[in-house]
Amino acid sequence: MGEEKTFKCPKCGNVVKLNDGLGMMWSSFDKSMFYRPKNSFDLNFYDELNKKMIDEVHRFIEESQDVLVADAYYQPYICKRCGKMESKLYFKIYGNDKTYIPKYFCECGNRYKKLTEKEQEHLHCDKCGTEMIKTDILFWD
Repeated sequence: MGEEKTFKCPKCGNVVKLNDGLGMMWSSFDKSMFYRPKNSFDLNFYDELNKKMIDEVHRFIEESQDVLVADAYYQPYICKRCGKMESKLYFKIYGNDKTYIPKYFCECGNRYKKLTEKEQEHLHCDKCGTEMIKTDILFWD
């Protein structure tokens, strides 16, 4: 089960929607998901991950003899430089005593940081800096 939280800035009206969680789409998540064709019906990783990251994942899987993909879910992230927030696909791939975890970068070039539940209680607008108000929660599967 996942949820989408909507936050609105009371000053400038900026709206941010953050998805968090796991849905039925990820129930059979395994390494084959990274090799599906671009127009695959069940999941299009090329919309979620950039080509460089797909290439890194392929290289990691090919270098590891036995891999396990785990912990796949949507995770809210924030840029500590500009304050932009968005949800990204978080996952881990374990293989040969190594772990691959995706690294996401903001448009400003800074690396995104995972937002904790506690941090989500006091988010600030990336446009004007005002504390945002949670206006809606939608549960999805």
